[in-house]
Amino acid sequence: MTKRIIFTMMMLFLVFGLFACGGGSDPIKVVVSNNPVGETNIWEKLVFDHTEANSIVFKGDNGLSYWTLSEKGVANKVDYDGNLPTNVVTDDNGVRTYTYTVSDIETSFKLYVKPETTVGDDNDIVMIAFRFEQDNVLYQKGETFDPTGMMIYVVERDGDVTALRGEDVKDQFDDHGYDPMGEDGFKDQYSYTVTFTQGDASEDFTVYVAGGERPLTNKDANFFDWILVIPIAFVMQFFASIFGNNFAIGILLTTIVVRTLAWPIYAKSNDMSIKMNLAQPDMQRVQNKYAARKDPQSQQQMQMEMMQVYKKHGISVFGCLMPFLQMPIFIAMYGVVRRITLPGGMYTDAVTNTNFLGINLANGNDGIIGMVLAGIVGGTMFLLQRISMKKPAYAKNTGRQNLNPQAQQTEKTMKYVSYFMVIMMAFASYSSNALALYWIFGNIYSLGQTLINRKLNEKKHEALRQKQILG
Repeated sequence: MTKRIIFTMMMLFLVFGLFACGGGSDPIKVVVSNNPVGETNIWEKLVFDHTEANSIVFKGDNGLSYWTLSEKGVANKVDYDGNLPTNVVTDDNGVRTYTYTVSDIETSFKLYVKPETTVGDDNDIVMIAFRFEQDNVLYQKGETFDPTGMMIYVVERDGDVTALRGEDVKDQFDDHGYDPMGEDGFKDQYSYTVTFTQGDASEDFTVYVAGGERPLTNKDANFFDWILVIPIAFVMQFFASIFGNNFAIGILLTTIVVRTLAWPIYAKSNDMSIKMNLAQPDMQRVQNKYAARKDPQSQQQMQMEMMQVYKKHGISVFGCLMPFLQMPIFIAMYGVVRRITLPGGMYTDAVTNTNFLGINLANGNDGIIGMVLAGIVGGTMFLLQRISMKKPAYAKNTGRQNLNPQAQQTEKTMKYVSYFMVIMMAFASYSSNALALYWIFGNIYSLGQTLINRKLNEKKHEALRQKQILG
């Protein structure tokens, strides 16, 4: 009964997870242009003489491209393959703004065509253009704008171009006081404007907050966060901060603490398994007695006798529900591992060292490294399942060997479900190196826990059996 409850909970957890990660439409919310520039000479596709006004080249290497940012946070970089847009506006300085449409969303880029006769100072800034990395325009909850990786091109009236790296001129960007926290929690699916200023010139562009998981902070905590997630996160950051903000050590020591504190619940569940095994002969006797009697009165009488068997062996409904008490703890730990390093969280600075044996725990979908970690998760989980499902000596001597066909089919189904869970955990762990490491630590701990409890259970079973024999 206990194992059936555990596997039912695992399947429900899996189904909810699959629904949460489900598909559906994912419309494009923001389109951001990468201004064309030259590959060797940056002005080659950015600045043109008036004699070249009708033969502008804007494609090829470092040519026009754009980022499409979807509602759910998928970014795609696309090389523009159309003709030069016909929707163009030219200002008094000769700067042309070309506007084009992607998925019904307008975006634009600029080119400078030097007039035949220029008016003004040659060093005046007439145009500012950008090329972006994905991390410059797409953000998750809690993150603030960071220009690292983007390029800024400042064009002067005489056609000279100055290329600037975003990380070198961070103080020249203005996000206009953007705060990741809104009135009802972290902002999600939200776009805002950033302005870059150079001298007397400035240029705006749009960035998008797609959402993702919530960083850990008491400013956006729900009831479950308050009672379990934040306390566990506090313990993890405490251990990590002691060892140089080492995230891996934080995971290891917190896993040991949490699973040790949950051990009494685990032991209580095992006590229930022992009692169920001791009760098997009596339960089998009652089931056989009423096997051919399907009338309501007989079935009611069978239930009454089964209740007497449960009472005799100290089996209670509360005992059968003990595994449920473990699930919130493990779900909270799962959430902490995934969320504690997210920017905007109150403990993020305490787990900044995400390196573990050359593996960056902040990464996900990490190629061969991710596959190796996922393989170790699957291997340790498979070993744990094999040991957990192996019947102890006392179980082999009860009425379980006389299980009816339906019960045998149930056991076989549970075995298949457990193997399916191994595969699912391995796949899920590939999405996060930190999550994979947590499951590896947790599986190794559970292996030791299972072996120790098996020895203790054999002693408890023998003591209970002797107590029954002696009355």
